[in-house]
Amino acid sequence: MNKKQKHIPVRLSGLVDGRHELDYSVAPDEIDLPEEFGEPVSVHVDLDKTHSQIALHVQVETAATYPCDRCLDPVRIPVTTDFVLVYAHDNSGSGDGESDIREIPVHDPTVDIAEDVRDAAVLCIPMRRICGEDAEGNPTCRKPIPDAIRAEKQTREDPRWDALKKLDLDR
Repeated sequence: MNKKQKHIPVRLSGLVDGRHELDYSVAPDEIDLPEEFGEPVSVHVDLDKTHSQIALHVQVETAATYPCDRCLDPVRIPVTTDFVLVYAHDNSGSGDGESDIREIPVHDPTVDIAEDVRDAAVLCIPMRRICGEDAEGNPTCRKPIPDAIRAEKQTREDPRWDALKKLDLDR
């Protein structure tokens, strides 16, 4: 991502106290999302400004397409998430540097939330990507799943247990 260009700029100064709403639509490649994200990213920012701080409630909506872990068909995974960012004019009072409150930059009071949006969208992708399951837990994949993959049909024979199976424990 080009650091000089702001992809989702939010101006934090010059606003009157109160609530403000901002809407953005950006292409996934503009904020360095993986190529699986093919749909535009819709970002809604609900900004609440007070005298001492600004809170941003950010809502993100998009979708990604990944291959199903079972049948390898493409699966569209909707991504809907939200998070809160808090900015203050002077963060020197916290002292420890581990505060969740970010400082409003003095030289440029416009912040870019593109990196936060990208991180939130990527974290919403599940580890297990499947077409889905019905009420009984059976996969709803359109292709039949090979028996070699089905765990319930695999026999797990371990030759290390053969010596124990030969023991006569009924004595």
